[in-house]
Amino acid sequence: MNYKLLKILAFFAMVCLVVSVGFGCKVEQPIETAAETTAAAETTAAAAETKAEAETEETPGEPVSMNIWWWGEQEFVGLQGWVDETVKIFQEEHPNVTITTTLQATENVFSDFPTASAAGNPPDLQYMWNGVYCMDWAWQGHVEPLNAYFTDEELDMMYSLPLTSYEGKAYRVGWYSFAFGWAYNKSMLEECGVASEPKTWAEWLDACGKIKAKGYIPISLGSKDKLVGDWLQAVFGYQQLDTYGDVLRLCTGELKWDDPKYYEHWVKIKELWDKGYINSDVNSLDLYQGQEMLSKGESAFTIAVGSIIPSIEEAIGVGNVGYMATPAFGSGKLAGVPTMDVQGIGIASGSANKELAAEFLRLMHRKDRLDAIYALGGFPANKSFDASQIEGDVYKVMWDMIQNGIVYMSDVVPYAVTDGAANSGCQQLFAGQSTPEDLGKEAQRLLEEWKSQNPDMLENYVNWMK
Repeated sequence: MNYKLLKILAFFAMVCLVVSVGFGCKVEQPIETAAETTAAAETTAAAAETKAEAETEETPGEPVSMNIWWWGEQEFVGLQGWVDETVKIFQEEHPNVTITTTLQATENVFSDFPTASAAGNPPDLQYMWNGVYCMDWAWQGHVEPLNAYFTDEELDMMYSLPLTSYEGKAYRVGWYSFAFGWAYNKSMLEECGVASEPKTWAEWLDACGKIKAKGYIPISLGSKDKLVGDWLQAVFGYQQLDTYGDVLRLCTGELKWDDPKYYEHWVKIKELWDKGYINSDVNSLDLYQGQEMLSKGESAFTIAVGSIIPSIEEAIGVGNVGYMATPAFGSGKLAGVPTMDVQGIGIASGSANKELAAEFLRLMHRKDRLDAIYALGGFPANKSFDASQIEGDVYKVMWDMIQNGIVYMSDVVPYAVTDGAANSGCQQLFAGQSTPEDLGKEAQRLLEEWKSQNPDMLENYVNWMK
């Protein structure tokens, strides 16, 4: 073989060896690099996620201030602690949020919220009574519809009742529910020879006569702040009605307040007064001062919402407190049917923190917060509440009234009528300045006046009633 040819073949062999070795390295290298790159990427992503979580914990966001205006400690002693604890839980879950709560005076609930809303400075969450008390604010544009924040199923579960809804929009969720009736001192009734809880008007009059004869006050009320007129209208007013629709017909003028049938409840209240069965200083005491007479052992019966029962029990003894609906006297199908209601809370349309406000409402309805309301002696307004845990005869009675009762009548009566005829009217009735007939005429006059002065509100009202 030619020497020169051998050199050429040797050169090409070496080139092939180098090339083959080179290609071999290049085949293996990408595989190793891809694995290492993937592992490195995963490590980097995990580190980034950990860092992001740490940064989130360290920097929760811009500071947010929220305001809650509420009411309820007046009738549900201990609720302040529940509110404080719920706020604490929310702030722990939202470290950038600071919440300020304001317990409103009863007389300020009606005026403060619409005034603040009109001025562009409302609270984020506002306590709301049921029915027309909530809807008046909604029609004025002060209350945010809740449908964008909760499903229909959630709203139903949270007692967002028809009386706080309009044209498919819900404006309030429930907070706590209660029976509306009469608390009484069992041992006092026994001492006075009253063998059992009165169920009829005749039985109640007989019981009151025996109690008075023993030197006790049969029924203690306080009318100075006028609130008891509203309450009495609610627990007495149904007796002559056949359906809840009759209440609505009274409020639109189809039925007449000045018809003797529909002011009969004031006749019965006056009968109790004329017989001396109501404390003589009724117009000098506020509603809750009248209730305190039962707690002090001075009276046998007082009008009361169920949420106040724990404080009465503390005063006169657990097991010594009874609770009942107004004894039946009327000719209507609703005579003797118990009364109930639901207190609630909603979001102000002027709130800058609506999403957070909705989260707070959702927290209020979390199981631990529902159970905490029951632990205070109240009933949470949520259909998921486990009623099997209810103990004590008086609480079982009240729960039955809530389940089978009819919603508080004054929730749908235009407030102009309730305030002018029921609230002021009862003061006048006790002072001897008005008769039941006068109050019936005044209620009808006020209704017609309200209708003529508020045509837009009347249209909303009629549509709402449908």
